[in-house]
Amino acid sequence: MSAIYSTLPSTHPLSPSTPQPPPTAIPPLVYRVHRSSAQTRYHFSTGFSAKNQTTIVNYTSALSRFGLAHLNHQTNISSPFISVYDNLAHAEAVAKHFASKYGEDTLVVTVDTKHFARGPVFRAADLLEREAEKGAAEGVEVPQEKVWLHWGEYLVMYRIPAQAIRDQTPVARGEEQKWRAVGVIGGA
Repeated sequence: MSAIYSTLPSTHPLSPSTPQPPPTAIPPLVYRVHRSSAQTRYHFSTGFSAKNQTTIVNYTSALSRFGLAHLNHQTNISSPFISVYDNLAHAEAVAKHFASKYGEDTLVVTVDTKHFARGPVFRAADLLEREAEKGAAEGVEVPQEKVWLHWGEYLVMYRIPAQAIRDQTPVARGEEQKWRAVGVIGGA
């Protein structure tokens, strides 16, 4: 298990009871938390596509640069990644957190990984562990919210095809929904 998760208190629900080795394969189902303002485009009939589909991440420094920019929500760098989580309950909690923080409609989309195209999938924990090691050398600790937010997260390159989409569940309605009408005045 990566060192970044060892910073969780033992009473934290995400704290593992015993250290486990990193997974060797992506789980059969993953869960995309999707917000309406995300860089990743989504429609049930076409699947997901990352905003940046031209960057080739073929060396470690590019992976680190684009991966950390993605994980840190740096919108000045268009991302070639699509985030997914390996745990439904955690994805739903993240969706509620995003809806509260950003005031947007938020979905959790179930994705079947056997329909992924060939290509790399990266673990957020691996990228964050490198960042944590650099930060530790400088005396900077990774915030607990960041650890929680990226727990069980994977980064998929470029696209998730429509045939991989199992279902989508609205988890939260954002703040901007408060202005919408609830009915018709004077109707019969």
